[in-house]
Amino acid sequence: MSEATASRPRESELSSWIFIGVMLVLSFIGHATLLGWAATRPQHKPPPAPVVVEFVQVPPKVEPPPPPPKVEEPPKPKALPKPVVKVDTPKPPTPQPPPPNEPPPEQPPAKPVPVVVGLSLSSTTSGGSFAVPTGNTLMGKSDTKAVNPADVKPYAAPKYVPAGSADRDPELAQEVKIPYPEEARKAGVEGSVRMKILVDASGVVSEVTVLSGPGYGLNEAARDAVKKFKFRPALKAGEPVGTTMIYTYTFLLD
Repeated sequence: MSEATASRPRESELSSWIFIGVMLVLSFIGHATLLGWAATRPQHKPPPAPVVVEFVQVPPKVEPPPPPPKVEEPPKPKALPKPVVKVDTPKPPTPQPPPPNEPPPEQPPAKPVPVVVGLSLSSTTSGGSFAVPTGNTLMGKSDTKAVNPADVKPYAAPKYVPAGSADRDPELAQEVKIPYPEEARKAGVEGSVRMKILVDASGVVSEVTVLSGPGYGLNEAARDAVKKFKFRPALKAGEPVGTTMIYTYTFLLD
């Protein structure tokens, strides 16, 4: 091998190392330049946060009103001493000596009380000889003769059963018509009067209570009319008894 051929690889290897060195130097210079340029370039800072300003209204100071002036209490009047009242105590009476033992004066003899047979006002008073009959005078003159005990009938209380407990309720036997009340006729009022009536064991209406009605004189007219009605009495165990029932009287204009 000749020297020329041996020196060529060395030259190519040297040129390669020179190229690499130059590239390293250029790379270092480029990086340094970029770093310097980045350091000198202004950085974008974020915008500052807004400042919130809050205004607070402070109320003006109100000075308290001055205290009221002290009112001096008037001096209390001095208590006056109570006057001393002298009371003269009466002296006890001096006991008198007892009277001498004398006999009492003579009394006139009393008249004897007359003997009176029977009862009258003149026998019980000394005011005169005016006599008034005694006893129940409102029922007339009392009988002078005694009644035969066999003719006296024993007292029998009226038989009564509550409403709805009779075997048969009262039935209307005779109705009485009454004229239409003038007040209701002029007002053109019609209607029914509801009443609670008591029919005794003889079929007579003994009590009437108006429960409801149109008024204008119709309530009173119905009550007076029902009192004149005649009923067949209610029956309980086959015997007539008294009882209450609801009855309605209706008024109709002609």
